[in-house]
Amino acid sequence: MRHLLVPLDGSGFGESALWLAGAIAARTGRDLELVTVITPAAHPDITAALAAEIEATCGTHARAYLESQAEKVHRRFGIAVHTAVLEGEVPNAVSIHVRASPPELIVMSTHGRSGPSRFFLGSVADRLLRELHCPFVLVRPTTGLARGELPDAARVLVPLDGSPLAESVIDQVAGLCRSDSAELRLVRIVAPAEVFPIGAPMPLPSPNPNLMEARIAMARSYLERRASRLRDAGWRVECEVVVAWSAAAEVLRLAEEHRCDLIAIATRGHDGVQRMLLGSVADKVIRGATMPVLAVNPSPGAFSLLLGAEAETETAVSA
Repeated sequence: MRHLLVPLDGSGFGESALWLAGAIAARTGRDLELVTVITPAAHPDITAALAAEIEATCGTHARAYLESQAEKVHRRFGIAVHTAVLEGEVPNAVSIHVRASPPELIVMSTHGRSGPSRFFLGSVADRLLRELHCPFVLVRPTTGLARGELPDAARVLVPLDGSPLAESVIDQVAGLCRSDSAELRLVRIVAPAEVFPIGAPMPLPSPNPNLMEARIAMARSYLERRASRLRDAGWRVECEVVVAWSAAAEVLRLAEEHRCDLIAIATRGHDGVQRMLLGSVADKVIRGATMPVLAVNPSPGAFSLLLGAEAETETAVSA
């Protein structure tokens, strides 16, 4: 079964991803699966019989909750909705379930319960994204798009750092959006100077205007080559090179400035001083975006089938 997965925790925050997931499932002709996790009761003062009774009660409530949410989504979108109650520690339970029955996409809110009962607030979503290689659509519950308003003519911002790993997210965009209606905006962030280790026993050199111009030109050439391939495949594509120290801040600014409906970003890109999307940048984008974020942790060696496996060789260009 090729399907979309929505993890829920019983909170309104978690449920805010349902409408977007339902809209995507209806558009792509996929089923939807809703899951929640119950943690087995374990305490030295609780007898085995009482623990079993608590677990049975929690399971009954969890199944009833999922069925009620499934009925709402089915009525609105007319799609098949399945449910599953998982047991164990939350990220492990979801991760095992995903590996046993891989979804095409996981749609979830970046916020859930707060306080000691929190479920998907931050750290759990981060852990799943780092462990799993399937694509995620992550939404903030305060956004209108979390209610399912991903338009056919979506504007999608795609930050690239020159690596095939970063480019691999474009294929995930193609799975969500139609090439004859969506618009892709490819962005490359160029640092104002080469990055030096913190605490290096030397003063930073003065910026070299000629080198900077060359790096910007190389970044623009790289984007135009990628855009040309996408245009040949029927996509509408715009390109932009921005000089800035903070890649995450610029991605968020550009997404707002161009009124983008979606940010598509890989969590792994170049290694070493050239890296852009490895870890912290993607984390900051996911946490700061007011629109949904399509995020994927690509497997080693991943590349975009739309673009091909050509590796970026412009070593002078820093993301």
